[in-house]
Amino acid sequence: MTEIHALHRFFPVGQGLFAAGSLAFSQSRPTGWRNAGARRIKGRSGQTEIVKNVYRWVYDCGSSTAKRLVTNAIADLKGDCEGEKIDLLTLSHFHNDHINGAVDLLNAIGAKTVMLPWAPLWHRLLIGFEQGIRAEDPEMLFFVDPVQYFEQEAGDGFDQVLFVMPSDGEGPPFPTEPTEAPEPPEGLDDPEKPSDQGDPVSYGDLEGAYGHLDRRVRMLRSGIAISVYDVWEFLPYNDPATKPNDPFGFAAKVESYRGSLLNGDEDEREAALKDLKALYKATFGRTAMNDVSLMLYGGAVGNWRGHFYCECLSHSLSEGCWCWQQHETTAAILLTGDGNLGSVSKWDTLERYLGRRRAIHASVFQVPHHGARANWYDGLAAAASPRMSIFCSDPNHSYGHPHAEVLRDFWKHLAVQVDQHSEFSMRFVLER
Repeated sequence: MTEIHALHRFFPVGQGLFAAGSLAFSQSRPTGWRNAGARRIKGRSGQTEIVKNVYRWVYDCGSSTAKRLVTNAIADLKGDCEGEKIDLLTLSHFHNDHINGAVDLLNAIGAKTVMLPWAPLWHRLLIGFEQGIRAEDPEMLFFVDPVQYFEQEAGDGFDQVLFVMPSDGEGPPFPTEPTEAPEPPEGLDDPEKPSDQGDPVSYGDLEGAYGHLDRRVRMLRSGIAISVYDVWEFLPYNDPATKPNDPFGFAAKVESYRGSLLNGDEDEREAALKDLKALYKATFGRTAMNDVSLMLYGGAVGNWRGHFYCECLSHSLSEGCWCWQQHETTAAILLTGDGNLGSVSKWDTLERYLGRRRAIHASVFQVPHHGARANWYDGLAAAASPRMSIFCSDPNHSYGHPHAEVLRDFWKHLAVQVDQHSEFSMRFVLER
């Protein structure tokens, strides 16, 4: 028997987002079976020896309520990771309340892959300028050259950066369901097997630095999902509609400073950024620009029987609990960050890319932009129809999230508030 033990968790960081989870893939093996790279847990019968490997993921890591909330959450997660790196850290976009803990996370725990939405250099600079970041601020390097920034600030805290290209058209079909009991997931016996996700690419081709950083850069093309042991998938969606217009030819002006920005020394880069920021203010003013937006679907692949879910935060998988219930699900989670789902067409485009089987009836749905009305339309809850809907926000913040009409729309879908005082987690066991 193959099982997936899945945990989805949202940390209490207030106005921000810090979601994490783990996936334990287990396969029954004869008693006495040995493999140095695998762990063993008791099966639900308590008799069978089981091979168990853990895959850990994080989606966003930031807060504008208080940095200490993120620091405390990272310490909590570090205890769960038992000295191992996170397998996949995804940053949905580049706003402070979603990324200001990312470097701390990499230094404290580390990540094998950091996944970012791709945006060209001129677009990244607009996002940084719009947030008021100064040319001399260390964080500005993130918008100029994210890989170089992570290498400078986190060193060996990450193995590679995976850029997700804009998601055009339709995504990959939902994988074919197996017709018989599956073989042990490929690579289950080798937790150190390197990831092959994404394509190798010259970072210079992606408007970044050159030479030694190429080995740490990969690209995920549109329509490609990340497979985890062939029984789970992560499918990112980089909304192509977030690319802003360039009415003032800002992209061409950035290109003239390209050498100083990407390959110059610190003084050359700072001087170029000051010139470009002055140009930004003179042309765009302080008008907020469109941002990049990377949403993320995660769920089991194929058909699973005997599905269960648990809402008890203190439940132990080795013991019985009244809150275990049968529930037909792939334990799917749909994370939207600050993505814009403010119209029927926006949702339809996302659904077409993910495929209806992935997009609707997710077990856990993170409501976009902390429950802001501008990123929602009346009826979104019915269209997505999730079992649980999570609002990550600080109701006492000046933004006033979540907005009442958004909360009402999702009320029948077990709306849960996650703020600086409360967190949320849900556990699943899927069997076949």
